[in-house]
Amino acid sequence: MASVYFQKSVYVSRTAKVQKILEQQGIASMLIPPGPDFFYFTGFETESMERLTVLVITPDRVVLVCPSLMKEQAEESTWLEEIEAWTDVEDPFAMLKSFLPEGRCAIGGTLPYSMLSGLRSAISGPDILADAFTAPLRMSKDDAELQTIHEAVRKSEAALLDTFPEISAGMTEIGIARILDSKMVEHGLQGPAFQTIVSAGSNSAMPHHSPDNTAVKRGDMLVIDFGGQHNGYASDITRTFFLGKPDTQFERIYDLVRKANEESRNSAGPESTYGGLDARARSVIEAGGYGKYFIHRLGHGLGISVHEDPYVVGGNGQRLIRNSVFTIEPGIYIPGKGGVRIEDTNYFDGSRCVAFNTLTREMQIIH
Repeated sequence: MASVYFQKSVYVSRTAKVQKILEQQGIASMLIPPGPDFFYFTGFETESMERLTVLVITPDRVVLVCPSLMKEQAEESTWLEEIEAWTDVEDPFAMLKSFLPEGRCAIGGTLPYSMLSGLRSAISGPDILADAFTAPLRMSKDDAELQTIHEAVRKSEAALLDTFPEISAGMTEIGIARILDSKMVEHGLQGPAFQTIVSAGSNSAMPHHSPDNTAVKRGDMLVIDFGGQHNGYASDITRTFFLGKPDTQFERIYDLVRKANEESRNSAGPESTYGGLDARARSVIEAGGYGKYFIHRLGHGLGISVHEDPYVVGGNGQRLIRNSVFTIEPGIYIPGKGGVRIEDTNYFDGSRCVAFNTLTREMQIIH
């Protein structure tokens, strides 16, 4: 049966790439437990629990092994034609052993440690980590993924624009976050892709501040870092607002962060590296005298996971991969005073870096 999200041909193509890798690397099988890779190859959203669920890929088979209580759901929610279901009185590892080919086995990194011993009893050869083979596949997004992420960004931005007029002095950080979360659902998203960050005043100097009952007041900067999930894929966006005109220092900081965001994106080309983008943004902020206050990498890959390869960080000499999706999110954080971050979701089209976002990066003041 067709997947909930993409056409069967998309998943067939993805698993075929793995099968080719297995043949080239002399690997007999790959076992993928629930997690981002599992969703990537099946379109099926489920969690690892105490019952074994694993996608088995060999050079000539693709089989889902799952508990019998999940079989009907799997049949309706995946494209897979082979589903081997086991009951609570059966040994799932013995079932696996009965049909796994002999040889090396690649195991997905999201497998619960409690299941590793049982899984090893089912394989005849040494095991290796599957993530080294699946991560490169997921870095280059296909057309269906790019369209899905673009839609996630579009709907997320619409939710923020609907939230913006409701923000006023006296509201709490967590109150603003709840409004934005509900707006994302109203705009057709599955929900927030991660905990929405709303940080006001000095709290904004902490990049991953959890929203609390701090009340927003006049003169505060307000950092909102959020994203929505659409068909299993995430957006990730940050904008910084001011409640009233900011002081001269934070006007300058805002301009530096905006310039770092735009210059790093505009510098991207076929010979660029992810580390090079980080260096370009960092050089802008360092030239402005705030280098030591840019305390994190420039960005990270984005897709099924909110944070995934490739990482836009100093020292990453990998050239930009066509159709890779990643954030660009420079920030300056002054302890005890506040911070500014501007984040966009981008993709590299082979010649330049393109932002999915349409939200302005110009300073916005809440009156």
